[in-house]
Amino acid sequence: MSFSFDQNSFFTPFNSDKPRDIPQRTGNIERVDIKDKLSELGFTPGVNLSLGNFDTIGELTARKTRDPSSKLFHNAGYFFRPNYERGLLIYALIKHFKVESYLEIGFGRGYGSLCAAMAMHENGAGKVTTVDPNFDQDHLNKLYAAYPDKWFERLQCVQGLSQDFLKSDDSEEKYDLIFIDGDHRYEAVKEDWELCEKKMGHAIMFDDYHLPSVTQDDIEVASVVDHINDYDKQLVILDRRIFVDDRKLSDDEINYGIAIITPST
Repeated sequence: MSFSFDQNSFFTPFNSDKPRDIPQRTGNIERVDIKDKLSELGFTPGVNLSLGNFDTIGELTARKTRDPSSKLFHNAGYFFRPNYERGLLIYALIKHFKVESYLEIGFGRGYGSLCAAMAMHENGAGKVTTVDPNFDQDHLNKLYAAYPDKWFERLQCVQGLSQDFLKSDDSEEKYDLIFIDGDHRYEAVKEDWELCEKKMGHAIMFDDYHLPSVTQDDIEVASVVDHINDYDKQLVILDRRIFVDDRKLSDDEINYGIAIITPST
């Protein structure tokens, strides 16, 4: 595993105290179910896509716990697996398109990066670059001890702001696949998009696209995506559509997901 550390302050450059002009969301985007998207890419869960592999990765990188005061804590349990399907999507895209360069803005706990590294290891080629203002070295050491060394040979962690990295000579001219999952506020997402657009290979993905019926503080991804023109756009509905959803929500009740932007055909 390789790291490059910038010891400067990693606070966001965007001042939330200034007046903000955020475009209205339109929800004008094609909606597709994750199972249909995987089928389009040639993958079927349980046939050529082992859910257990993603459960294993998610155990240290994505599994979450519920507040003991919540109703679901008592009715469904303490642990839950939110949006593990995003790992299936990343894996399938990398395998299908033989992606050799994957840029991830926002490491989190490492779920997406490891799913990508697993796919590239199986492909026999590729590099994952993940950029985040803060990496927890103790957590990284746990991941390194738990998962195959060969995956980490394909992983580069860059500590710093995505905007600084994308403007630097350290970033590549093009990335086959880009996943924007960093600061979700409008100004940050917009700048990430503007800097990534010129580096787009096959596609750019945006996490946490919310349809207009959803309101959540500081999740303003759709205000950017809805006003991107001259590209094909899809909203992939993922969260617990394949893995067990103990909330028992129907497909129609899931009004958020990952937006995929591709050059118009």
